[in-house]
Amino acid sequence: MSHSNSSLNCFADCMKMYEHRYILKTPSCKPESLDLKFGTMAHEVLYKAGLAKDIGEHDLDFIPDEIMYPDLKCHFNINSWNNYFTAVINEVSKIEDKLALECINDYAPTEIHRELKLELTAKEFEEITGCKNISQPFVGIIDLLIVTKDKAIIIDYKFSSNRKTQDDFDMNSQLPLYAAMVHYKFDIPLHNIKYGYIDIPKTSLDAPTILSNGLLSRSKSQNVSQELYAKAVKAIHGDDPFYNCEPGGYYYDAWCNMVFNKPAYLSIQYLDESVYGGVLNDLGEAAQMIDFMIKNKMPFCKKYNSHNCKKCDYVKSCKPWTEV
Repeated sequence: MSHSNSSLNCFADCMKMYEHRYILKTPSCKPESLDLKFGTMAHEVLYKAGLAKDIGEHDLDFIPDEIMYPDLKCHFNINSWNNYFTAVINEVSKIEDKLALECINDYAPTEIHRELKLELTAKEFEEITGCKNISQPFVGIIDLLIVTKDKAIIIDYKFSSNRKTQDDFDMNSQLPLYAAMVHYKFDIPLHNIKYGYIDIPKTSLDAPTILSNGLLSRSKSQNVSQELYAKAVKAIHGDDPFYNCEPGGYYYDAWCNMVFNKPAYLSIQYLDESVYGGVLNDLGEAAQMIDFMIKNKMPFCKKYNSHNCKKCDYVKSCKPWTEV
């Protein structure tokens, strides 16, 4: 067994759920979550796209066939896997190129790792944090790591509906744990580590709406990219001096409002050492408690909360009296 960010947070949320998931390996009584299914499939697509990009290939055979995952297409309102993933892959590639260029500018050899599996032994974790009485190692998988001899950028891909905020950097434990692994394994100073998220909406960008009078809609609620909107304006009006996206043009305000409509978004910052220290200490305490309970064969307490328990994957095993 081992400790991961997911397992430690699972234990903090519900001890019994941790026991079912990570010790007893109890089968889930719920159907697979569509969000989880989408994330697993999409992470694999981005991983293969990244590998192809790294070796200079431009083949997109790893994008799912249109007949695959019809449940996901329907649930997330995606009409074409090819259109969706082509836009996502292109935008993610642009973001990654900018991040890599930041390291290349230091004139130092740059390594790019994808889905990198790292592990800290209990002894190594103690050296970093001072947390003792832990027996299991800490593990993690970093979606993208760009590293030089003294600088590192850690990126996690997130398929979600909302962009990350400062709360995600201050309160989530995943990136600080990854930073500890990179700091120890690659000997990177903490103040030279940046980490962040590439947020990818689980929905396709829309096509511009054409009104009955032949003009394009200027509604600010349209989920249309600036690039596509400008192309549509050009296709309908050509080089018209009034109907354009230039300052003062008929579509300029609508075009400006679409600046944040993208297939992917980057949120990144330098490691905050106060957050880093607090998070690692808390994770260490959770790991200490888990290993102590396992060693002493202590019971894992159950949670009793109808709001959470009824959605739990192990409710039938945990509370059999709820079944007819």
